[in-house]
Amino acid sequence: YDYKMYAIHLPTAKSCAMPLQEKLGFILIEREVPVTVEEIQGDFLRERIQQNGCCGEKELIKLEAYTMSEQAPIVVHLDIDAILLKPLDPLFDLMSLDNTTATASRDDVNVMWKEKPLPSQINAMFTLDYGMVAPRR
Repeated sequence: YDYKMYAIHLPTAKSCAMPLQEKLGFILIEREVPVTVEEIQGDFLRERIQQNGCCGEKELIKLEAYTMSEQAPIVVHLDIDAILLKPLDPLFDLMSLDNTTATASRDDVNVMWKEKPLPSQINAMFTLDYGMVAPRR
C-alpha cells in the first residue's frame, strides 16, 4: 500500500515539534481543538475532560482524522506514542475490500472484541490498544 503521513497539530505546537515532522515527510495540518469544553453537552465529559489524559480537551484534535476521507480512502490515526508491532496490510485489506473477499485476513487483525462479527463494510476500526488492556486479556 502507498501512503502519505499527516501530522494534525495545534497552532501552539508549530514551533516545537512540527519542523522535525516536516523533515520526516509529514504533511502538516494545523487545526484548533474542534469543540470547546463549554460546547460539550454531556456533564460527565465536560466536567472531567480538562483533567483527562495528558492534554485534556486538546486530545479532541484527534477527531480531525475523521474529516480526512477526501485525502485518502483509509485514514489510520496513531498517537505519537504508538508503536506498530505488525504490518497493517491485513487491516487495510479488511477496510478496502468487502468482508467476504477479505475473510482470509480477518484473523490477522487483532481486533479488541473477537467474539463480535465484522460488518460487510468497515468504515472505522479500533484494533487492540495494548496500553489499555488488562494483563491477562
